Amino acid sequence: MRTFELFCVVFWCLCAAAWASSSRQPCQSPAMTSGTLMVTSTGGHDIAHGDFSYDSTAKKLRFVESESHSNKTTHMDVLIHFEESVLFEIDSKNQSCKKETLKYRRHPMELPSDATHESETYLGSPSKSEQGLRVRMWDGKLPGLHANYTMLTTSCGCLTVYCRYHSEKTDLTFSFMNVETEVDDTQVFVPPAYCDGVALDDTPDDHSFFDLFHD
Repeated sequence: MRTFELFCVVFWCLCAAAWASSSRQPCQSPAMTSGTLMVTSTGGHDIAHGDFSYDSTAKKLRFVESESHSNKTTHMDVLIHFEESVLFEIDSKNQSCKKETLKYRRHPMELPSDATHESETYLGSPSKSEQGLRVRMWDGKLPGLHANYTMLTTSCGCLTVYCRYHSEKTDLTFSFMNVETEVDDTQVFVPPAYCDGVALDDTPDDHSFFDLFHD
């Protein structure tokens, strides 16, 4: 009888843990994050590598591609104000600016509120000090883009570590490195003066952050 009671207790605990995992709600990104972002195609081709800064409260994102890493003649420098649905393509060398609408607001720096929690595990070793990272795996759909995504966030802090994006047009992976929960200079979220007065180009409703990256 005692064995049966013990079995029931263990079984109930396991079921409760499984339920808690499956019903886990998406976590919230820190107010400010910055670090290095590397974007590759699923074929392994480097597409972009540079520094990002993200303000999750004001919904503003800056990504500046590293010139030393790329052999391209032009380097991406974009500022996105998601709440205002505006994307700035900035050319600081020539002091020119392009403004266009960006009505679709999803991007890999922040976990969507409707993401589904799949599992929690370690990258590396769970038993060796400083040799592992506990992460949560999430996935979901982006119906407006006919796309799916899988994201890994840290279990503590909700920092995005990895995102795989798959759509009818492209497959991309986003890797986040050296992430800090601060932005040294919040002026990165302010458009340069030479962007003032630039006409706003209209774009389709499904124009998104992901369209910036292609082979």
